[in-house]
Amino acid sequence: MKSLLISLTLLFAMVFPAAASMGQNGIEIIFSQEIVALDAMGNPYQPTIIDPAAIPEMRNLDFDLQRQRTLRVVTNLQGEQENALQRVAQIVKRSYAYVEKMTGGSLDKGVLLYLVELEQLPLAYRFEASYPADAPWQEVRLVLLRKGQPLLGPAGSHELAELLYDTLPHELGHDVLADISPLLHDIDGDPSHHTRWFIEGVCELLAKQFTHHEAPESLSRFLAMRNVDEVLSDPSVRNALFSWSQQNDNSMTLESDLYGAALLLLMAWTETLELPELLGQINSCPYPLCGVDLELLMETTTGLSQVAVVERALQIGENLLHSNDLARQSVMLKPKG
Repeated sequence: MKSLLISLTLLFAMVFPAAASMGQNGIEIIFSQEIVALDAMGNPYQPTIIDPAAIPEMRNLDFDLQRQRTLRVVTNLQGEQENALQRVAQIVKRSYAYVEKMTGGSLDKGVLLYLVELEQLPLAYRFEASYPADAPWQEVRLVLLRKGQPLLGPAGSHELAELLYDTLPHELGHDVLADISPLLHDIDGDPSHHTRWFIEGVCELLAKQFTHHEAPESLSRFLAMRNVDEVLSDPSVRNALFSWSQQNDNSMTLESDLYGAALLLLMAWTETLELPELLGQINSCPYPLCGVDLELLMETTTGLSQVAVVERALQIGENLLHSNDLARQSVMLKPKG
């Protein structure tokens, strides 16, 4: 069984969706990111507030992502770490290209990335950024770095690796899916359309396939974080998967496991119908698609019942991690398109 217990401290991340509000200069977007740490008694540590404006030597560095898109890095990095940012920009550029290739979609904005180097990393922190609604950012993120730590490579930051190889392609997948008009998305305050299993499954699939291409040494860690070897053996996960909504009372463990289950379900589905073709069929649908419609499409295109697809997904998950074999993982995650 997986565990997030590290030195008697439980850590988990929360990224709050960008929300629009009315500022002095019109509508602005507010993005929040928080790491919560609990002690052995379950009590939260007081979060450190990360305010880049209060950190000395912070500056903006822009990198071209082509097609009038920019990676803007707001950072206090110096020397060799600053030089490594060119490599970071190349990974981001390849992430854009991969997501567009595998979805047939278009990503029109860039990334705003805060990379903050600190002498000592806080156990818990909170970060908030605001920017105009018409700002050219597809995604906004923060990574804290220990002073002197390499950005990339075996000794590099695990947090930055997770952002570049896993989180960013996942979130870019959301940006593409948001433009597929027949695919219904949940909106806060409205009843759920129960399409989340599909949407998160596609985004997880894109992320893990990108990791396979770019950083296969990290693949086992990212898969283990989603508990893929046993997640679909859990009846509570199976019962919640197809009714999974954006607003719910799930525990943090169940919520994470549902991402793993959704990934495996899309892996099973795309054995029969490749992802670009699947998204193309959805995009050309003349009517809106809710979760039940997607379930029917899955059964029709695979020739299997929902239960049979879930069983196949279970087998995939067991093979992915029980083998602990990078070659096998790469074969199973290699897209056919």
